Amino acid sequence: MPESALLAVSFGAAARDYDRYRSGPPAQALDWVVPADCRCVLDLAAGTGLLTRQLADLVEDVVAVEPDARMREVLALTCPEATVLAGTAEAVPLPDRRVEAVTVSAAWHWMDPAAALAEIARVLTPGGTLGVLYTRRDRRVPWVDRLDAFVHREMGTDDRIGDLIRRMNEGPWLPEGVPFTATEAHAVSWTAVLTVEEIVAMFGTYSRFITLPEGRKRELAEAIEAEVRASVPTWQGQVLMPMVCYCWRTRLTADSPSGALS
Repeated sequence: MPESALLAVSFGAAARDYDRYRSGPPAQALDWVVPADCRCVLDLAAGTGLLTRQLADLVEDVVAVEPDARMREVLALTCPEATVLAGTAEAVPLPDRRVEAVTVSAAWHWMDPAAALAEIARVLTPGGTLGVLYTRRDRRVPWVDRLDAFVHREMGTDDRIGDLIRRMNEGPWLPEGVPFTATEAHAVSWTAVLTVEEIVAMFGTYSRFITLPEGRKRELAEAIEAEVRASVPTWQGQVLMPMVCYCWRTRLTADSPSGALS
């Protein structure tokens, strides 16, 4: 199996920690992405339901599709209101024109854009909305940027999500010829109050960390904790972590036939 595929299916090994320590999008981001009159929404690559649970508070009919059985198990437990299905963005187990909105949170980089958009166009009603969201630490803040750069160096990785976000913000990112309107962009900033231990645990839910040998995981966790304690400002023993959710939305053109990209 290619390394990218191994990384994509690694999260289930840390599903409960993922659900506990990852941050979902803020309510303001959902208000911008999901139309106020939306009655049915698909959360695609839903993971453990960080976004699904919020959608269930807003929309009557929520379907969550997730390929990893271990992630689905947590999702079903934490969001019984949603219909939870096994599937992928490239093979959505829903009939044509089933939903009025589709959300993808922290997962667009794992998808084949052309195949995913074909399926999204198929299951959306004409004029339906696609919303893509990425929630992350705000690297525009210098000390956050230094911390993330340290972790990337220790893991031997680069910030490909940051690179993707920049490309999506700088210009058109949908493939030519797809039956969607031009994308709109938005960002929501806020502050999360975290302990040092929670920050270390959060980094432990990333695919590169999850796939490391156990001994290296311990070494890396100790190095991250030491770096946080040495260089991150605290307030009454806690870290005020700047966060940002980048959002994009587009709509299926009203005259698009079902399966227009097939």
